Formats: sequence, structure tokens, C-alpha cells
Amino acid sequence: MQMLCARMPTQVLLTSHHPRAMENACDRGFWMPVPIPMERLQTLLYLVSISESDTAIRALAEITSFEPWRSQAGQELWLPFLGRLLPLPRPVPLGDRHRLAEWLPKRSDQTLLLDLLPVLEAEQLSDLACGRSGRGSARGPGRGPRRSGRAARAHQPCGRAH
Repeated sequence: MQMLCARMPTQVLLTSHHPRAMENACDRGFWMPVPIPMERLQTLLYLVSISESDTAIRALAEITSFEPWRSQAGQELWLPFLGRLLPLPRPVPLGDRHRLAEWLPKRSDQTLLLDLLPVLEAEQLSDLACGRSGRGSARGPGRGPRRSGRAARAHQPCGRAH
């Protein structure tokens, strides 16, 4: 089983909340129950909450474990327990908010799971938004070359926040 885990990419859970939510959650030791497929728990090691006023991802909250949680409506959720708040050496700008509008979670009960390395390697988060115009097109003014490898693979499993 360990060999299988070593090949699975580390993932980050993106969600939405107020600007100090991650810091407060790390202080108390847990986030809030969120809908996550059980098979993804093993590779989900970090959490990022993005607020309306954020312009970049500046830190990751370390996920130490999960506990099952059942909502009043009977939905199975998972409660992430958090460790440290880890500042990023290079903040990842969010980029084009129009490209992110339907892709990023808008509420705290919505989540988006992404591979961590493409997020950290991206010039801006909006470069990873799939199904948006401009993907694969010629470079625009001020844009660097399209990334290959891990960053390009981040486009493949994309979906909207759920």
C-alpha cells in the first residue's frame, strides 16, 4: 500500500471563507466539515481558503487527519484537523477573476481538489482553470510560455467546485 501512496500526487483542498479563516482554524486545530470523496483523503494534505478580497494564495494550512462527520441532512462529510499555517515562499497570484469565476468555490461548503505542485508552479492560479478561453492559444502580452509537465497535467482533472 505504501508504494501506491508514494505515486499519488499530494493534493490541496480549495474552499472559500473570510480572510482570516485559515489562521483561526489552525489556531483551534480544525476546519469545518466538507464534502470530500473518501478515496481522496489519503493524498489531501493541505487546505487553502480564498476570500473575495484575496489576490494571491499566501499560505497553506497543513491537514493532519480527517474524522467522519454526518450532517443533519444525513450527508457524509469529513472534518479536517489542521496543524501549522505554512507561509509560501512565493505567493501564487489568483490572476484573472473572470477565468476563476465559475471554477473557484464561492461558499465554505464548496470544495475544489487540485494537485499541489501545479498550483505552486503556476504563474497565477487562473492559468490552471480549465475550459476557459485562451487555453492553448498564442501568448498574450506579458505572458510567459505555457508550462509543460506537471502544470499542464493540472488542466486534465479539472472540474467546477462542488
